[in-house]
Amino acid sequence: MRHWYPHLCVVTALSQAAFNAARMLVSYRALGLGADGVALGVIAALFSLLPLVVAVHVGRAVDNGHPAGMLRAGVLLTAASLIVIALSGDLVVLGIGNALLGFGQILVVVAAQGFIPLLSEPYELDKRFAGWSLAVSIGQTVGLPVAGLVSSASSAEGEGVATTGAVLALAGLVALAAPSSLLLPVPRRVNGKAPSQEPTQSVLTMLGIRGMCPAVFSSLVVLTSMDVLSAFLPVLGEEYGFSVLLVTVLLMLRTGSSIVSRAFLPALLRVVSRRWLLLSATLCSALPMSLLPLAHQPVLMGILLVIVGFFWGIGQPLTMTWVVTLVSQRSRASALSLRLTGNRLGQVLVPLGAGAIAGSAGVASVFVVTGALLWTSSGFTWRAVRRERDA
Repeated sequence: MRHWYPHLCVVTALSQAAFNAARMLVSYRALGLGADGVALGVIAALFSLLPLVVAVHVGRAVDNGHPAGMLRAGVLLTAASLIVIALSGDLVVLGIGNALLGFGQILVVVAAQGFIPLLSEPYELDKRFAGWSLAVSIGQTVGLPVAGLVSSASSAEGEGVATTGAVLALAGLVALAAPSSLLLPVPRRVNGKAPSQEPTQSVLTMLGIRGMCPAVFSSLVVLTSMDVLSAFLPVLGEEYGFSVLLVTVLLMLRTGSSIVSRAFLPALLRVVSRRWLLLSATLCSALPMSLLPLAHQPVLMGILLVIVGFFWGIGQPLTMTWVVTLVSQRSRASALSLRLTGNRLGQVLVPLGAGAIAGSAGVASVFVVTGALLWTSSGFTWRAVRRERDA
């Protein structure tokens, strides 16, 4: 099992390339099929519907020794769902494909995250979650230009954005992840020791642990903000006359900035306290997110997205370590899946709300409301980390 971590990062990078770029392409495909802001919000929310129901069950399966099986099933389902999206000819089939894509993502993500506490020592968690999150950001950054270039090359002037070829290219990226997923081990022992016999903790028990709800809420708000950005920046870009390539570059600036912050996270932790870094993820990204609709110039918008991406990149790996250190060893993947359940709840409710807001108050208001959510989350995080400091 010595080389499991590089294989895990390869699967993560390739699958996240597909997930992130597909969110943008689904938005363009929905617009091409006649979707308005409300319909776009519904389709975006469907991505998180099945994960909301099954995430904790997947986490229990990972805790019980089946991370490899869950991961391989997720890779297969992701490729199949992308083919459904590529062949969709109406909004209903597109929505079904997006829902299946979300199911594939939760299988891949819960299993991948579950490998880390299962096969790592406690002192390795920050470094390995940061490295895994770095693979996420690299994948997201690679996927966007692949999708943008293929889409632009196949789009005819005046006929909208062609997405079929780009979605199929993403399915090909996922297929490249299959060999590494097959090389991942089937863990029988945890860190060279027999699995712990301590009982697993229930969802209510985990939610009752001090710090768990703020950690879940912080992660929820950051991830749903990423989704809002991926889903609605193309709409804002169309209003401002931005091309699909320009929107792709802007989204790449956000993911590229997250790569930088995650690459330097271990070094940052040596000079800045964990609580301040956790707080910065939401507090320092709230205002730039709210100002995006006012940035009609691509350069100014790019600067705001770099700031947003840097602080979002810090928050996600730290909340992973936060939740796994709050629970028992037998419940670590379940805690991570609880965190992801919160994420998916936000990904269901926030896009629906964002779609409704966009339909009535315009797409610009979506970014202002998302900024307000980030600011609210920073307050809960501050209260939690202050209590830990005083404890």
